[in-house]
Amino acid sequence: MRADRSLRPPLCAAQTFPSFDQAPTQELALARTLYSSAAWFRLLERHGHEYTYALLRQDRDLALCAVTEGTGTQARRYHPEFLLADHVPAKDCVVIGPRTGYRNELLFGASPLAADALIAGLQDVAQGRTVLLPYLCGVDAARFTAAGHPAGLVAWEAWLDVPDRGFDGYLDSVGHSRRRQIRADLRQVTDNGLRFETAPLDRNAPLDEIARLLVLHEKKYDPSYARPPADFLPYLALCAQIPGAHVILARLNGRAVGCHVIFHHADVLWVRLFGVDESLRETRSSYFSLMFYEPLRLAHRLGAAAVHLGIAASETKLRRGARLEPLWTVALAGEGTRGRARQGLRARSIDLPDPLPASMRPPEAP
Repeated sequence: MRADRSLRPPLCAAQTFPSFDQAPTQELALARTLYSSAAWFRLLERHGHEYTYALLRQDRDLALCAVTEGTGTQARRYHPEFLLADHVPAKDCVVIGPRTGYRNELLFGASPLAADALIAGLQDVAQGRTVLLPYLCGVDAARFTAAGHPAGLVAWEAWLDVPDRGFDGYLDSVGHSRRRQIRADLRQVTDNGLRFETAPLDRNAPLDEIARLLVLHEKKYDPSYARPPADFLPYLALCAQIPGAHVILARLNGRAVGCHVIFHHADVLWVRLFGVDESLRETRSSYFSLMFYEPLRLAHRLGAAAVHLGIAASETKLRRGARLEPLWTVALAGEGTRGRARQGLRARSIDLPDPLPASMRPPEAP
């Protein structure tokens, strides 16, 4: 019989590795999410994301965490000054987890590392700095809050469940007014002459066309964006190497006018890269088909249980039948910093870039 964990001290040995492949990943359970999978971490390393990997071990239990210095985090939504609303300087923080994808999952071995050992190991890696674990689901965040560490709401992720009867079942699952709106969306697409096709994202995929559409999407939100489509091609080639990579294309008179790159991983379709040529009147009706309806149809054909729609535009996704779940940032901070970290988490949770839809009630804790 295994010894009672509560009688053992939270001693946890930590090792660091400069790359994912140099860590003993064969001892880990498969990731539930695309964004914590081996394939995704390898893609990010080849795409210029520099991580240190910390392997935490207590007896036979272990956990592997991607570690970034707070000052080395470039993307705003992962930056400590965003996560803690400027209450703790970035130089006094480390960030745990992938820095792209907005879904963080700690990677364990056959059984999860005990919370006290995990916390002790992470604090040892941080060497006195505040440890930030952003974009955790409620179950994972609760492991830390139960030990007295604060958590704050940082985003809402949207999921579209796939009914057994596919798209017909989806229509039946939404209310009358929403069903009428969805049918209006589909009629407009048909009237505009748009056609959709889905194919594996591989060496036969039209990467040049996809890259062109992704640049158009970037320019829509940042008119100063000046990088050429060719800059997207190496990244798309890496995406094509991930098992389960697909692309949905919208075509008008044979020409690609919209695209959506998605990945099938662990029973979920994960939406990722989106682009539309909105200079054309006909394409303005394609958004919902590319973002919701065609991924749902593909997920049903692949036998997936859900489509992960990511964060942002929560109100729009809710109106199309998605369910929203909270994502949390946890801060492991010393006594001298914990109060400021708690205040920062609270400040961020009430000032989110994507506010909670008015019809929903915010959760108080994971």
